[in-house]
Amino acid sequence: MKARTLVVVFLFVGLFPKIEGKDLNELINNSLLLYLEWQSNIVNKPLKDNKTIYICLDNYPSNFSFSEKILKKDVKFMSLQNISYQKELKKKENYRFLFIAICLEQNHLIIKVFGKDVLIHNKNNVQVAVVDWGIFNYEFSCDRQEWELKEKKFGGV
Repeated sequence: MKARTLVVVFLFVGLFPKIEGKDLNELINNSLLLYLEWQSNIVNKPLKDNKTIYICLDNYPSNFSFSEKILKKDVKFMSLQNISYQKELKKKENYRFLFIAICLEQNHLIIKVFGKDVLIHNKNNVQVAVVDWGIFNYEFSCDRQEWELKEKKFGGV
């Protein structure tokens, strides 16, 4: 009985795709870059000519760090949980906020990047609209022992 239990535990642990911190960081950074490039191409302008883009720092893994490519983009970073960041937002200006969601389903890792436009009319009147999104579906390849981008979808309102 103990031998069967050990075999089942070994198979479960050995065959379940692992996401190490480095791998997850690369997948998130790759997804953000693909989204930013798509968004830049869709408007046929560099990002700096559009609204100020903020990447929301909330909901990332604790050991996450942005890649150099992301840091070189014309984006800013903001946490909605830290009020001191919010003081730099000015009334009557449009901003674009990027949020992420990460979901693991069997051997698929799905990373969603949502772009939301924010317009601050005054202190008590903020308008938020979901504008576009990117969905990146990664699958773990047992043969190669790595995550592969299987599908990317972009959409907008």
